Amino acid sequence: MNGHINFIKYKSFVIVALCLAFSTAAFAAVEKNHQLVAQNLSQKLQDDLANQNVTVELKKVKEYKVSKSEIGLTGDAVCVLTDDNRQLPIRFDVKVKTADQKVSEVKYDFVEANSDSTANEEILMKELMTRISRDYKTENIVIAIDSVENVEAAGGKKFLGAGEVRVGDLIWNRIKFDVVLDAYTQKASKIVYKIEK
Repeated sequence: MNGHINFIKYKSFVIVALCLAFSTAAFAAVEKNHQLVAQNLSQKLQDDLANQNVTVELKKVKEYKVSKSEIGLTGDAVCVLTDDNRQLPIRFDVKVKTADQKVSEVKYDFVEANSDSTANEEILMKELMTRISRDYKTENIVIAIDSVENVEAAGGKKFLGAGEVRVGDLIWNRIKFDVVLDAYTQKASKIVYKIEK
């Protein structure tokens, strides 16, 4: 009986060891892909900008399958100009041949630092105006948003804010709002507002 328990313990130990080995190997492969992306992005930016003092810091990376022999890595990074420590946000897409770990394509675009928040605010404004239009049965609505606080929420982004609104030909009134945009559909899953008169 004692031998049977020792065999089970040994078997469990071997399984845990194999799992750790595979996890470590998978992590090492991901880390190698990230290093490959950073090196090739840095080289491309150095060539394109004619400046050897450029490095890349990866921020968010997503891996996807292009074909049986090629993967793609896409995401957000920061191009750092080390001469003056300027940081320029970029979005990238790099394709890697899996057989020999050679990069086959490097693409990037510089992006505005606040482009995501600007796009979210436009969607927020549209969703808020649609709701007020439906509630007040008019399309004559003007909103001026004074402040917006972006808070991460489960399944989306939550926006708490204040501003002024004019409904119909009425005077301008203060408005406070709480809107949650669904992360996938970019539609409002919750809209609560209060117009102060």
